[in-house]
Amino acid sequence: MSFDVARVRGLYPTLGGGIAYLDGNFSSLLPETVIRAIITTLRSSPSQPGSQSARSQRAAASLDNARRAIGDLIGAPPDCVVFGSNVSVLMEQFAALIAREWQLGDEIVISRLDHDGTVRPWLTAAKTVGAIVRWAEVDVETGELPEWQYDRLISRRTRLVTVPLANLATGAIPNARRIAELAHAVGALVVVDAGAALPHLPLDLAELGCDLIGVPVEGFGGPTVGAMIAREGLLYELDEDSTAPVPGRYELGDLPVELLDGVVAAVDHLASLDEWATGSRRQRLVASLRAAGEYERSLFALLDRRLRAMPGVTVLGSPTNRVPLVSFAIDGRKAFEIGDYLKSRGISVWTGPSGMSLFMSTFGADELGGTVHVGLMPHTTRAEIEQLARALDEFV
Repeated sequence: MSFDVARVRGLYPTLGGGIAYLDGNFSSLLPETVIRAIITTLRSSPSQPGSQSARSQRAAASLDNARRAIGDLIGAPPDCVVFGSNVSVLMEQFAALIAREWQLGDEIVISRLDHDGTVRPWLTAAKTVGAIVRWAEVDVETGELPEWQYDRLISRRTRLVTVPLANLATGAIPNARRIAELAHAVGALVVVDAGAALPHLPLDLAELGCDLIGVPVEGFGGPTVGAMIAREGLLYELDEDSTAPVPGRYELGDLPVELLDGVVAAVDHLASLDEWATGSRRQRLVASLRAAGEYERSLFALLDRRLRAMPGVTVLGSPTNRVPLVSFAIDGRKAFEIGDYLKSRGISVWTGPSGMSLFMSTFGADELGGTVHVGLMPHTTRAEIEQLARALDEFV
């Protein structure tokens, strides 16, 4: 069966305004079910879990449901899911915890393809203990992260390796599984950021071979909540002295309880993208995300061709394996000028901070006057791609 984009668009109330939303993962739209779930929770005046009060017990049930939902999304048990206000905060927490075992002269490998929120906590942790930071570089022609360099970057002194599952600026998808195999061969931990991977392809923690994966729920149409998912047993290994139950021992401070039902609704929404998908929620998620990814790839091929054919337009990278995200610049124009013009034509793109400062510096994006980020989602249509292309032709 073909992907029914008209049905999917009907699930988003924002799409009724006539704007072509092409912000992608930088500013994803919330489906109606997520909005209603959050509103319903707020009306119940949720309390933090841990008490015998009715509101507290309801929050505990919501937390359990949210763990199960994210577990189904990533292919992990619910007791491996840790929630926090966002992925960057969770990454800082785990970086401080993991670095306690490092010694002077130990090494970590970080990639230029990583999001700033992933890089900074590990740089801080390495500086604190005197660990050596080794960098995996990006191919500036393709925007890809060559895996061959990890053969020399990873050594017996390597304690940790970070790699994104998909890059927000170019959509590049590194070979995380191969990099994880090299890291695990020397006993190093592998930390990945789901980043732009969702909702464009299904993820499986065991298949990826990583130890920790950060998932920004807001990236695929959920509320602003971060989740960190660990391989089985790791949460016990990281803090063996604690007697607090797992995974709650890692959830410091108050939880965003008013948003947890929205997390469940967002995952259920992804599972419903393919109306013909059947089976468990996990099975429906895999089928729906594959169907959405195939649909998006066909649209992105058109967008990519149109952009590269325009005079004066510079497209960053050309990765072979990618999700449907692209960044570009136009000669002699600032990114905000392009964004303003597109807005006047009823098109929403992202021109603000990308959270990819290290990566963008590698490409010399500042010298280009900044870049415009365009991303497709399961609700994007061919007509919106054509609308963008026509507007850019006029602007050029």
